[in-house]
Amino acid sequence: MSESETPSNSPGSVYTIETVERITRLSRDRIVLYYEHGLVTTIRAADQADLLFDDEAIHRLRRIAFLASEYGINHDGLKMVTALMDELERLRKEVRFLRER
Repeated sequence: MSESETPSNSPGSVYTIETVERITRLSRDRIVLYYEHGLVTTIRAADQADLLFDDEAIHRLRRIAFLASEYGINHDGLKMVTALMDELERLRKEVRFLRER
């Protein structure tokens, strides 16, 4: 993966769907399908040609692709697993916050 295809850690990074295809190695159709099923959010989505993604979306798409390919999880399963992972992350942040008080 070239430097231009590696997500940056700078805040506010924005990627076109073409760049996301290269970074994640997912097809445009697959990315749009995950978007339409609510598995990944975009920064802006006036239409499919205008989809813009951030670093979090890149990370999420990679996780979804891994779950789908390694475990054969379907869209409903992916939705459930990603919701559980989101809840786990929210709870971890809450625990960190409470420990720091």
